[in-house]
Amino acid sequence: MATYQPAPFTQVGRPALVRGPGDWWERVELITPAMCGPNSLFVGQLGDWTWDAVGAACHLDPYSAVDPAGNPVYLSFAYFRVQACRELSVEQLTFGDRLRVRSKVFSCGGDSVLTVHQVSRHDGVSGTALSGDTAGTDDFFSYDTPGCLHVETFNRWIQRSGAGTNHGLRRATPVGFRIDHLEQIADEYTPRRIMSNVRRAAGFRSVGEPPPQVRVTLTYQVSASRDLNGVGLLYFASYFSIVDWAVLQLWRSLGRSVAGFLRRRVLDRQVCLVANANADDVLDVEVTMYRDASGEEVVDVSLRRGQDDSLLAVARQRITPPAN
Repeated sequence: MATYQPAPFTQVGRPALVRGPGDWWERVELITPAMCGPNSLFVGQLGDWTWDAVGAACHLDPYSAVDPAGNPVYLSFAYFRVQACRELSVEQLTFGDRLRVRSKVFSCGGDSVLTVHQVSRHDGVSGTALSGDTAGTDDFFSYDTPGCLHVETFNRWIQRSGAGTNHGLRRATPVGFRIDHLEQIADEYTPRRIMSNVRRAAGFRSVGEPPPQVRVTLTYQVSASRDLNGVGLLYFASYFSIVDWAVLQLWRSLGRSVAGFLRRRVLDRQVCLVANANADDVLDVEVTMYRDASGEEVVDVSLRRGQDDSLLAVARQRITPPAN
């Protein structure tokens, strides 16, 4: 009987990925100081792992992607979700933790892809082969694998519409990008419906939800020294950081301590990213919260450009607050 031999993939300068059954890619990562904390550093790592997985699955280098005219093209994040579990949440990660990261890239039609990651603590067994590990798509979207973070990112290729501005980014496809060989994501799992509803409603609220019990409005100045990435765009992980800043302001408005904020557990993070911003933009931020029947706090955040009221992003967090 033949033994399955996983195929490695190495992007020059990046850790090797191991390809296993069902086109799942695996890596083992050590959590370093630059990858964790009460900030967006770990989310940024998830973004890097998405770029690596898309590069491996779609046969290109996403870090140097260009269109046929040689203009830069970037893999953007239109929707991002991080679901925690009882055994593992983003807030628990710290120096020295070793994680097993399993990733798969699906076709979503056109040049769009859905990348999913299943992140768990590494058991210390040497090697990263996936032999015998045949969890399928349905298993991932049941979100009930013990000890795992379940991460979804909906990705599109974009480029600037003009020099000197991050407004009006447009779709573009890089040279060499292939998705015809990828598994097509089932309609029941595509985030397109979620994104369509979120854009239409400018939020994640649905019919029948309780009205907000708390509402806070804020103003945020985009920081040229903190919020931009290496190509001058508002970094996707900065959206998460701005959302957390807004949640902290809500927390303080309720008379709660910063220590309590740091002890909270975010069970589910969802962000729909609609547009980008320039380094001198001022954002209007609205934060609302209600407590659901289970006792979880549901916090919604919207970000708009102040000068034209255009929607940049909406987010939802489901939070288990500390006992005291």
